[in-house]
Amino acid sequence: MRSKKLPRFALIKQFLRDKVESGGWPPGTQIPSEQALSETFSVSRMTARRAVKELADEGLFERTPGLGTFVKRQPVMPPSLDLVDVVAKARAAGTHSHKILALDSVPADADTATLMQLHPGEIIFRCTVLHLSAGLPIQWQRTSVNPVVAPALLKQKFTKVTPDAYLNWIAPVTSSQFQLQAVVPSASQRLALDLSEQQAPLGLQISRRDWQRDQVVSFSTLLHPADQYQLGTDFEG
Repeated sequence: MRSKKLPRFALIKQFLRDKVESGGWPPGTQIPSEQALSETFSVSRMTARRAVKELADEGLFERTPGLGTFVKRQPVMPPSLDLVDVVAKARAAGTHSHKILALDSVPADADTATLMQLHPGEIIFRCTVLHLSAGLPIQWQRTSVNPVVAPALLKQKFTKVTPDAYLNWIAPVTSSQFQLQAVVPSASQRLALDLSEQQAPLGLQISRRDWQRDQVVSFSTLLHPADQYQLGTDFEG
């Protein structure tokens, strides 16, 4: 039985990705032009452009107008500015627990659909989790999941493992994108995190998009009381 041939644009994507992941093209390397790729693979320039654009959308490449396309340099934060992960810290201390606040399927709104490379209105799974340390709330998390990747997600009880751990078991993450910003928590978020009107008027929000190869697995919003986070390490006397 013959195996199905990959579409031409997928072959180009595979070639480009292999060059990066093998270390052949380190960050900052300029990749061949769309014209050069179209000639090498005997395809139209539009086909070559699709392959490059999809990898750029996934965060592997970055385009510089007038200069070309380059292997993306991942931002490196100096060790002194490391962001302390309160959930990981609680796990290491043996004080972590979690509560599932909601687990359902919903139509994807326009913004979420774009982030997850889906069509608006497509059904996604959504899980809202509250992380605690020694019984006290430390992180509110909402994760939207592509049902194709984890079709049995809604059947899980998540009493012993978190949704993140389950997803990483079902579909191991190969890359992630992050965004950090200060936000004002909503009323429901303040209630979940047990914040009074006087406490932590700002929250620290981390948005995270997880990929498995060229498919978006999930998009998560992680919200923490800002006063529970710090940038950098503790000073020593």
